[in-house]
Amino acid sequence: MAGSTARASRGRRRQRPGSSTGETRWMQTYGDAMTLLLAFFIMLYTMSQIDATKFEAFVTGLEVPFGNPAGEGILPESTGIVGDAEMPEVPVSEIALLQEADTADERAVEDGGDEGDDGDEDDDPSPISTRDLDQLRTVRDALTDSLGNAGFAEAADHRIDERGLVVSISAEDVLFELGSTDVSDEGRLLVAAVAEALEGFPNDVVVEGHTDDVPIMRADYTNWNLSTDRAVAVLSLLYEEFSIEPGRLGAAGYGEWRPRAENDTAENRTMNRRVDVLVVAQGVS
Repeated sequence: MAGSTARASRGRRRQRPGSSTGETRWMQTYGDAMTLLLAFFIMLYTMSQIDATKFEAFVTGLEVPFGNPAGEGILPESTGIVGDAEMPEVPVSEIALLQEADTADERAVEDGGDEGDDGDEDDDPSPISTRDLDQLRTVRDALTDSLGNAGFAEAADHRIDERGLVVSISAEDVLFELGSTDVSDEGRLLVAAVAEALEGFPNDVVVEGHTDDVPIMRADYTNWNLSTDRAVAVLSLLYEEFSIEPGRLGAAGYGEWRPRAENDTAENRTMNRRVDVLVVAQGVS
């Protein structure tokens, strides 16, 4: 009896007051997990409230130790470790240069019809080679001199586009009477000056007729007919009276459909009633 009492007393002494049993040990792990989760959400909340000034100061502080200039990002741009499987073989810098060149070419052609400060239009169209461009400028200078010597310096203007040198001559004021397809006496002198300049060059020449949008009050006769007949009249003078080789010549009539200005004023309509003499670039013909 005394022995049983002693053993029970020793068992009670081994179990300390407040000690955990196996049934409650999981609560300690659970509490640790909750503490970590709370800390994680606090960190996320803190990161979502970035102070731009402090962040910029932080990035600036990395400039010296990491050699990364401020404002260029913390890390350099990269395609990753594996890289892009569809990355072209041509370096990006070369692609950018090609794109810029294409854009410049398109812009040069589009701007070919813009007038410059001296009243003549831009003459640097990209589709024409440098050699052809130099030759067209020589033709332009010869035409300018010939028209000036004949007293028609103000009767025509010129530009260089992707086709060649275009000399625009007012149809109503110089070449023709209103509504007529017969070249006037003054117009013959102007065409003679043009022919004199063209004789020394091998370029093909296309005479293009244009009108305004006012319809012609004649049955079965339209602006198409008028523009074509005027172009043919000038062409005929060039080879019949001024000996330009007919194999170099061509004619076209565009009616009202290729205006140089909106047909909204009398001045603009006068500008649209014209004959264009196109000196074709040798690389285009």
